[in-house]
Amino acid sequence: MMRTLLGLLCFCIACSSFAQGRSKLKPLYFQADKNNLQVLPQRFEYTLLDEDRLKVGDILIDTTQVTFQIEPSTKKRGAYSIRFTWPAGLIKDGELAIKNNSGKAVFNALLTKDNLKISQGASQEGEEALRSEIATFAIDDVEANVVDDMKYFPFMVFCIYRESEETRLYLCSKELYLSSQQGQMVVKARSSTKKAAQVEINGKVVGNQGIIYLNDRSENVAFKAQTQTGAFLEIETRKKDVDFKDVVVSDDGEKIILTASGAEPVDESKVKKLSDEDWQIALPKGRPVLYLKGDGDIPMRQEFYVRGTLPREKNRPYISAKSVSRTYSSQLSFSGVSPEGVQVKVPEKDPDAQLEPTKKNQFYWTVRNIPAGVETRRYLSVVSEGHDFAVGYDVFRGQPFGLGLGAHYLTPSGIAFGAVDFQWWIENFLMINANWSRFRWGLALERQQHLTEKDDQPKVDFTTLELLWRAKEGFNLIDETWGLSLPLQMIQGESASATAYGLGAFWIKKPGRWLKPFMQWSELKFHYFAGSSGSDFKLKSAYMLKAQAYWQFSSQWYLRYGLDFSDYKYDPAAAKEESQIGVNAGIFWKF
Repeated sequence: MMRTLLGLLCFCIACSSFAQGRSKLKPLYFQADKNNLQVLPQRFEYTLLDEDRLKVGDILIDTTQVTFQIEPSTKKRGAYSIRFTWPAGLIKDGELAIKNNSGKAVFNALLTKDNLKISQGASQEGEEALRSEIATFAIDDVEANVVDDMKYFPFMVFCIYRESEETRLYLCSKELYLSSQQGQMVVKARSSTKKAAQVEINGKVVGNQGIIYLNDRSENVAFKAQTQTGAFLEIETRKKDVDFKDVVVSDDGEKIILTASGAEPVDESKVKKLSDEDWQIALPKGRPVLYLKGDGDIPMRQEFYVRGTLPREKNRPYISAKSVSRTYSSQLSFSGVSPEGVQVKVPEKDPDAQLEPTKKNQFYWTVRNIPAGVETRRYLSVVSEGHDFAVGYDVFRGQPFGLGLGAHYLTPSGIAFGAVDFQWWIENFLMINANWSRFRWGLALERQQHLTEKDDQPKVDFTTLELLWRAKEGFNLIDETWGLSLPLQMIQGESASATAYGLGAFWIKKPGRWLKPFMQWSELKFHYFAGSSGSDFKLKSAYMLKAQAYWQFSSQWYLRYGLDFSDYKYDPAAAKEESQIGVNAGIFWKF
């Protein structure tokens, strides 16, 4: 009995150790379309069901539910309460408006998830899978004059809408009017005018049911459905990219387990979040279908076709948890392990990779010629139980160097400079692979050579060397960050020079929406010098504030332009020491 207990204890310890060891490894992913699962194009689908209802993806829109009711307020004397309702499947935030018969908004409100109440709509026979949520928004202090004006409108329209850079969404009611019924105001639908129920796609009338396939982000959908009563829905959207990076079949063979990044499923209750980017979902193998969120959360149907045997979790190789996925190097090596009975080898189509078996089922995988500036997925072939699969690992190689060339003009001095600068971002500072040193440090060198000469202005050139530190690890013009710097500046006059020491800070971020047409990145830089060394003259103090924009016109080239403000004080004082406003422009090459 004692031997049995000891044996059981040893078995449990061994299983626990194996599980802990496996959890410390990184999985290699079975990319869906390389492992017998065909990923069909996303599609936008619609159906005009009858004169009042339409279906968009998995959402039922009943336009009779787009309405509002008015009654005297119980909280403020002389005011009114208005209660709005509409199908919530497409719009849970945005704006609402009541428009008069001339199209002018007479009432507006801002919608957020905090001021809405969402309830489940009535299930439809034969349409149980459709989402039919109802949104309710109530406001209690509407002024009496607003409601009094509504009484005289021949009709009104109530709309809920949301617009963004790439999305337009409008849901508007039938034509409504206020009527007095038993001393109370009632909102009724105007039925004297009938309009043709129809659907338009990109401005052309089409059938009442259809499918639009979307192959990439450049293809957009402009959809408009109008009912006989005049209620309409307008949608302008496009697909979001999604990467189905892993697929395995469940142990019972009934479900497909997908791991992906990018566009997420609309049914969040069935999704397991693995990280900020990655999610996982299980689908029936017999009918692998889900709806993904397009721009504006518009549902896009995503289907899959099983073409053959799918891999199982027991077939998966792993690599060391210390394996890097971001680098400046063109070559990386990984230590890995494969399950018993699983053979791992380099694909014949990858001459820039090498795999060396080490101990038993362990291996050493080397990949070379990693392209810079893009994320690439490198693959291994997996042979198990007579089936061939492919596993991949993502690597992003950054571009550590930057070279800039441009011109700089100062006013009121009227001096122009030619400028050249060089940047070098370091993967592991001091060759130490630690959180504080990895992808955080860089060096920058800039030379400003005066091009114009003026009798009332000193002839001065500037050479600045900086040690840079990023608060957030990452790549230049790839990841946002703020940081600090230690600038060392040599100020070269006609026959004398001085060296200034200072402190600096920088902030690199993506611009706001209204600036995106003019730049992809913005940079704000500040330098302060408290003094300098030098025998003939010294720098008493100086500061420089520079704002620059980067507009990318190719994979490696940027147009760089901006403004700056500077003020230099010398000892002995120069003839003119005015604050200067500068403009600069040039090109920047990242390699």
